[in-house]
Amino acid sequence: MDLYDELPESKLLCDEEFSYLLDAVQQNGVCVVDFLTLTPKELARLIQRSINEVFRFQQLLIHEYNEKYLDICENSSISSDDGPKCFTTADVALDETLGGGIFTRGITEIFGESSTGKSQLLMQLALSVQLSEAAGGLDGKCVYITTEGDLPTQRLESMLLSRPAYGKLGITQSNIFTVSCNDLINQEHIINVQLPILLERFKGSIKLVIIDSISHHLRVELQNKSFRESQENKNYLDRMAEKLQILAHDYSLSVVVANQVGDKPLTSSPVAHRTYVTDYDYQLGWLVGWKNSTILYRQMNSLFGANANNDEILSDDEDYMLIERVVNGVNDRSYEYSLRKKNSPISKNKTLERRPLGSNYQQKKKRKFDYRVPNLGLTWSNHVSTRILLQKSYKASTIIQRGEAYLYKGNDSASFWQVKRTMKVVYSTFAKPGQVAYQITKRGIETI
Repeated sequence: MDLYDELPESKLLCDEEFSYLLDAVQQNGVCVVDFLTLTPKELARLIQRSINEVFRFQQLLIHEYNEKYLDICENSSISSDDGPKCFTTADVALDETLGGGIFTRGITEIFGESSTGKSQLLMQLALSVQLSEAAGGLDGKCVYITTEGDLPTQRLESMLLSRPAYGKLGITQSNIFTVSCNDLINQEHIINVQLPILLERFKGSIKLVIIDSISHHLRVELQNKSFRESQENKNYLDRMAEKLQILAHDYSLSVVVANQVGDKPLTSSPVAHRTYVTDYDYQLGWLVGWKNSTILYRQMNSLFGANANNDEILSDDEDYMLIERVVNGVNDRSYEYSLRKKNSPISKNKTLERRPLGSNYQQKKKRKFDYRVPNLGLTWSNHVSTRILLQKSYKASTIIQRGEAYLYKGNDSASFWQVKRTMKVVYSTFAKPGQVAYQITKRGIETI
């Protein structure tokens, strides 16, 4: 019997009352797990011993295991000092939305499209973690791993200069360890070898590890042409995420990563089918922070197939139509023109028809549904404790909203738009889903 291995200090091993029973157990290959899971009747039939003897031995064995379990729980109880701690993002409204700030002992993901401010927020965290605990920080250093180029030290310096109090508190770039990796092999070596050595060398002083971005080399170098390669990629992501989680737990630090996004276009099914809560496509909208209208749009499409009429689900794009009315009503006669500004959020390669003032012409336009999803899929999402979405969109500028477009003397209709940025907590262990508007300034990310 493997009781010698499982519970070597057990008193039952030296009890003469059960010496013959132990011999019978050994001869018949019955193990401790059998005694903890099978009934006395089944055990008695296996080892050919009295059911009363088997029952008494089983109860004493369970009692010893219960005592051992309670002893382990008592010795390994977690104190309040061992739990996750949080540090400020350097913005009060952001901290409130995140439930206090960025938490240790877990992975926080910041994802979004290009130019939404992901790196700006990461650099801001690399400075705020250095604040004293009284000031909302963790009085710690930071490791900044870059996969898309060198760390923009000039931008960090401008953030420091725009926050004079940081200089007085000893916040400097010298407390940020920077590591650059050019390929996936180098990234793997940094996470598995170099980073643990650095954390051990500065044990207790490093409180934040940043990876910008986690998916850059993975999406390029990992092959995904067959089912076998797909499974291997999932195992690779699991091992990498578990390694980061172990480091975050063992060294009581926070791991914050930036993630890129890819397209998840809507596929029209010729055959209507009902989606279930266990389906990945059903859960996808909530996992990546899509609007409710987009989630409903996709559900209706799968339920009613290609014949679904979902135009009423998506709301009208009032900003677009407002600016279109202004553009169509400016100046004099009716004529057609195309917008020359290629990057204008109004339209790309689209010709708008200009109508004279007073015409009731209005082109209906629906808001686009969401289709962007963070890279690495559900396998990676299962390891993320907090997922933050940074969004960039456009809304009608103040001059348009006030009806003062006639004051504008220029010819560029792109001036009628202004950037709208939103930070959304998709899910978090420490906060409820929520969102807040922000802007990028010299100081970094600041809420509006």
